[in-house]
Amino acid sequence: MDWLEEYVEKLRQYIRNASMIRTAAAYLAIALLGSLACTMLTMHITSLWIIVMNERIPFSRSQMRQIYFLTRVKQACPYFFMLISIIIAGKYYVENKIKSAVAEIGFSLKHMAAGDLSFEIAWQGEDEMGMIAKDMENLREMLKRDKLNQWRMGEEQRKINAAFAHDIRTPLTVMRGYTEFLIKYVPEGKVTEQMLLEKLDRISRQGDRLLCFSKTMTRLQTMEKWEVHCRRIRTAEICSNIKEVAEGIREEIQVLFTDWTKESESVLVDSGLIMEAVENVLQNAVRYAKKQVEITVQHKNNKLMIYVKDDGEGFSEKALLEADQVYFRERKQEEDDEGHFGIGLSITKMLCEKHGGELKLLNSVEGGAVAAVSFFVGE
Repeated sequence: MDWLEEYVEKLRQYIRNASMIRTAAAYLAIALLGSLACTMLTMHITSLWIIVMNERIPFSRSQMRQIYFLTRVKQACPYFFMLISIIIAGKYYVENKIKSAVAEIGFSLKHMAAGDLSFEIAWQGEDEMGMIAKDMENLREMLKRDKLNQWRMGEEQRKINAAFAHDIRTPLTVMRGYTEFLIKYVPEGKVTEQMLLEKLDRISRQGDRLLCFSKTMTRLQTMEKWEVHCRRIRTAEICSNIKEVAEGIREEIQVLFTDWTKESESVLVDSGLIMEAVENVLQNAVRYAKKQVEITVQHKNNKLMIYVKDDGEGFSEKALLEADQVYFRERKQEEDDEGHFGIGLSITKMLCEKHGGELKLLNSVEGGAVAAVSFFVGE
């Protein structure tokens, strides 16, 4: 009987995936066929019974009543069986086609209303209710992603505030110390002009450092509010812009450029956002490169990928894990080196994620560091 079970399972699968109108029509057809079969059987039995009753002799009054009753049953059975079959078909239709899906969606809405997005909608039908369930699942995924992004942004902001508070403490302490020194000893005439100028110069440098911190915080806040505005642009134009930026960063560094995109293809992107991210990784690569930087551009599977490789020492194990964090500095006082505060890669990561991509940091097997930035693009 395996073939029968297989046939029944295929029928159930068809009913589950069929549209609600087709399923209702199928249930109604089955109900009508069942009603017709029961009606024909009942009419046949009652007809035989009436014939038998008519052949009985002597013919009594009770026989007349029985024949009258059987005649009424014969006349009413089509309507009775049709009504019963429609009720049964409607019950099974609601149970199998609507009630389960509504219960699953109601379960999902209760969890979503309670803020729980860890569940998964398991309804697998391909009918209208299945489409609603899929839309609910997409909504759950979107809400979960937004919630994770909000939590991540909160964590990033907390780290930024903590790092800023920690780093700003040193210049303030230095400025306060020099100021107290001058206030105490200048009136007593114990500070020479050269010493005074030296202390004022150090105070001025710490003030410039605080100003740089302030500009850094402003830039981070601006990047967080950056909205993606896409427009259609040829990949050849993007590559040309990257070449111009790479060639103008530092003359003594050789730039090797490889374009794996098709010249005629165009994509839907925010070119300003992409260039901002690429400039950050390029500046980072040029800082640590010895002689050359290699840039590779590739477009595949709705992703625009840009690889920037330098021939420097590469990332340390700590840098591979933390270099894309805000205010990451592997060397002490690294911010004094040409004003770098360790935010370039963190901004790049933020921009890539806004454009549906990501930032990956790797070490090349040939030596040197590789920063891979990717962006989701429309075609």
